[in-house]
Formats: sequence, C-alpha cells, structure tokens
Amino acid sequence: MKKTLLAFTLCSSIFTLPAFAQYPEKPITIIVPWAAGGNTDTVARLAAKGLQEELGVTVNVVNKTGGSGVVGHDAIKNAKPDGYTLGIATVEITMMHHQGMTNLTYQDYTPITRLAVIYGGLQVGKSSPFKNAQEIIDYAKANPGKLKASGSGLNSIWHLNTIGMLRAAGLPDNAIRFIPSQGASAALQELASGGVDIVTSSLGEADSMVKAGLVKHMAIMSNEKSAFYPDVPLFKEATPYNWDLQAWNMLVAPKGLDKEVQDKLTAAMKKVYASGELAEFANKQGFEVIELYGDDATQFMANEDKKFGEIIKK
Repeated sequence: MKKTLLAFTLCSSIFTLPAFAQYPEKPITIIVPWAAGGNTDTVARLAAKGLQEELGVTVNVVNKTGGSGVVGHDAIKNAKPDGYTLGIATVEITMMHHQGMTNLTYQDYTPITRLAVIYGGLQVGKSSPFKNAQEIIDYAKANPGKLKASGSGLNSIWHLNTIGMLRAAGLPDNAIRFIPSQGASAALQELASGGVDIVTSSLGEADSMVKAGLVKHMAIMSNEKSAFYPDVPLFKEATPYNWDLQAWNMLVAPKGLDKEVQDKLTAAMKKVYASGELAEFANKQGFEVIELYGDDATQFMANEDKKFGEIIKK
C-alpha cells in the first residue's frame, strides 16, 4: 500500500507542472489604448503577428480608447497578471498622472520590451527666414511672444517638446506662443500655409511635406544621430543647448507577472525583432524600433516619468 501511494505521489509530481511551465495554453490579448490605424496600433499588430508565430497561440489586438489614453491603460493595469492580457503602454503613461488625469503610472506594469521610438523635431515652412535652430532661439529671445508654434494639443507630447526646447535655452514657456492643433498633420498644414512659424512634431510625421518641398527640418531632438535622418542636425549640435525628447510605446503586462512568463515573452519578442518586420515598418514610417528589456526598460520609463514630471509641474 505504501509503495502504491509513493508511486502515485511521484507520478502526480511529474505530471502536475506549474501553470507558467505550460504557458501559453490559450489565446493572448494585446490592449491598445489608441484607435485602430495609427502607428501604435500598427506596431501592436505586427508584434501580435510575431508573437503568434513564436508562441503558437492566437494573439488578438483590442483597441480600448477614451480619456486621452486613460481607459486603455487602466484596462491593462486591471487585467489578471497571467500573461494572457498584455498591452501597449505609451509615453502618455509618464505624463497623465502629472497632469491630474489618473493615478496610473509606469509602475503599474511589467515591461516586456520597448517597441517604437519617435524623436521630436523642429520644422519650419519653405518660406521661413530661419536657416537653423539657433536663429529661431535667437529671434524668440529678442522678440518674446511673436513666434507661433504648433504640433499637438495643449500639454501633449509636441507641446512639451516646445516647452522643453525653450527651457533648455533659458527662455520662458511663452517666449514662443503655442497654438494647439488636432495632431501633427493639422499643425503641419498650418505651417505650410503660414499660420504658424514652427512645428515641433516628429520628423516622420513631417516627412511627406518635406519631400513635397513645403516644410524643412531644422533639428531632431535626439542624443544620437538618426540613421534615417543623417543630414538633420541634433538640437544640441545646432545650438549650445542640450534637449532631447521622444515619444515611444512599450509592450507590457500588468504588474505582478510571473518572471518565467515574462522571460518567455521576452525570448519570443527577441525572435520577432530578429525577423526584421517591425524595423521594416518603422523605417517606412520614419521612426525607429529600439528594443529594450527588463530592468533597462523600467529605468527608461522612470527617467521619462521624471523628465515629463519636471516639465508639467513647472
């Protein structure tokens, strides 16, 4: 009897594996806090396609919009941390709580990997008298409030790019008046028609108008040269001032994800990156896909949270 019981116990221990050892056993959902069709949604769908191929289960993308990103980010946070609900956290997660929109922070998530990185830029119209970024800063200093900028809505990413650029140069926030717009496309149309003097959106968003000869790039807000824009000077090269800013998105899970599940997802995403499809899409859209994992990804979000907190609270 004892031998039979011992044999049963051993067999049970062999065949009863931890849940994470069998992960994944069912479909995975990726929540996107923004509408279908945009770059974040498209990158999410490419990541989902890659994960589906690597993990052997269906990976669905669900768009949960509203509240300027709050609704979708909240849905990701409140999902069960079992690896079957993932999400795309965007740069706004390091901004929204400083703006009083939500209590959500980057600490509510387990990062899998960073996906897209979209650097801010500085653009002028084809008839602009300014030949470089330094001339724009000098004019704003000598003529406070006369220049008009646009790029996005108030307190959103490209507005903060304008403010950060001015503060880096030691100028007040109103040295250049910011005119809110319904996104970069509308702002660039205003720039081309002469309604504003500068736009501080990303280079990729301005590319089509640059190629049409309607807009010119003055600078990129990056610390390192972009392989896609080697002829566009860094802001810190074009001026004596050090300023960089990027929009980004990151594949995440809710806080509390088991480390072995995180490791499986990380390993799968490394293979997805190696396939080159994400990078190919990014290149066509004029932005970069730069992978970043684990503690490095967490530290990156912490640094971004600090940067935006300092801008917004002032």
